[in-house]
Amino acid sequence: MRISDQMMYQSMTQNIDQAQSAYVRTQQEASSGLSISQPSDNPAGTAIVLQLQAAQQQVQSWQSNASTAQSQMQTADQALSQLQSDVGSASSLASQANSASVTSQNLQDMSQQAQAIQNDVVSLFNSQYAGQYVFSGTQQQQPVSSSGGSYTLSSEQTGGSFSSQALEVGGGVLIPTSVNATSVLAGTQYAVGTSYGALPSWLQARASALQSQALQQTPPGSGVLTPATGPTSSQTTTVAFSTSLVSVLGYLQQDLASGNTAAVEADLGALQSQGQTLSSVQAELGANMQRVTAAISHLQTTGQTLQTQLGSVDNVDMASIITQLTAQQTAYQAAVAAGAQMKMPTLASYLT
Repeated sequence: MRISDQMMYQSMTQNIDQAQSAYVRTQQEASSGLSISQPSDNPAGTAIVLQLQAAQQQVQSWQSNASTAQSQMQTADQALSQLQSDVGSASSLASQANSASVTSQNLQDMSQQAQAIQNDVVSLFNSQYAGQYVFSGTQQQQPVSSSGGSYTLSSEQTGGSFSSQALEVGGGVLIPTSVNATSVLAGTQYAVGTSYGALPSWLQARASALQSQALQQTPPGSGVLTPATGPTSSQTTTVAFSTSLVSVLGYLQQDLASGNTAAVEADLGALQSQGQTLSSVQAELGANMQRVTAAISHLQTTGQTLQTQLGSVDNVDMASIITQLTAQQTAYQAAVAAGAQMKMPTLASYLT
């Protein structure tokens, strides 16, 4: 079989095209650092890359949730710490009020300080992170305390029980981000007509102190408890009481202003109890914060592992690819140079 000039020219052209194609592809890999620029480059590798990228996106979503949870919890923790400080300041006022050296004017001044503490407590219970109230459970768009200090049950409780907001930080792993402080916020409500014996001990002491003060200022038969005299087991309240922290601070303010130091002493007992409850709430929050910190660390490790796996499939070995690029560049240049030395076919070549 005679090899014509036309066949030689076609072979030379094909060699140049192949060398150029290999050189261009290697150039793309070297510049992008990726071995797969389109699925046809490596169908099996492409499937693995897509799986790893989907896993990365899921981990990134969990990382975002964990970061949000951590920030919300830190906001709540800071608020609880300040609430503890406020309760301590209020307790200190109540303790000072029973000092023999305290004057009536001192008590008035203390009452104003108690009012300031109450205002701060209301503000702290309405603490927000990114526009959401951290003590409001799933109802994060609504505050839990009004400007007057009243507790709004509907904003923190759903169906009569606290519903916590939670975020997913792993496959099926949910961590509550809101703080259940209803024991401090809402407390227990005692309606008018509650029997004296049903009140907690500190409220019994306060009711008795208020009753004594009322009987000193009004005719017998009037007061906070009825009947005004007789065994306490038969007495019932004529006013409503609440054990919420905001209410207790309101009682302290009133009792300081009226100079009823016996009632202030009862308020002190309530404040000490509230401080213990806040400690329990903060301890529970601290446990959840540790879980979030552990989740963040785990997700960071998982993300790094996925990135390494993705790189082993999709990334090129730069040292190897540079060597390959140099060799292909030389081969391409040689093919072009060889083609340039070849006699170009004429019309006669095609006719022979």
